[in-house]
Amino acid sequence: MTSVHRLLPAPPHEPATADEVVSRPSPLDAAIVPAAVPEPLPLEALVGASGVCQTAARRFLMLVIEVCQGFRPSGQLVRVCRPAEAIQITEEIARLARRVGEHRPRTAVRGEVVKPRRLRVCEPRPGIGEAAVVLNAYGTVIAFAFRIERQADGAWLATAAVLL
Repeated sequence: MTSVHRLLPAPPHEPATADEVVSRPSPLDAAIVPAAVPEPLPLEALVGASGVCQTAARRFLMLVIEVCQGFRPSGQLVRVCRPAEAIQITEEIARLARRVGEHRPRTAVRGEVVKPRRLRVCEPRPGIGEAAVVLNAYGTVIAFAFRIERQADGAWLATAAVLL
């Protein structure tokens, strides 16, 4: 195994003269003087999503899985979609259902389920949630992403869905 060495300049041998002490800044000066620019706060999207947003994302995901397994018709998703994007979202979920159906073995019974392996939810802005989920569909991995937004009445509606 090889190791990487980094060469640094050697410190000065002689003590600084009176002229150098005044003109050369000390490394301690930066630690004593407060910085003029405050430290940026971490993005809320990196921190995570609120509990309400995560619950809404899980509920929408469970509806999508029920449509994929045939327990629920895709028309019922219109209630949880924003009207302007409802057709596009239901078409994308129908595509997901077809892909899940392609991987369903002939010997599979209706009780066998499509399981979410991992759900990641972030809230880039308050009231807007974005989620990505990895589904295990009969041994095949399928990725799906969606966006939900909180409305004025407090309901969370899907505004976008993408099968990856």
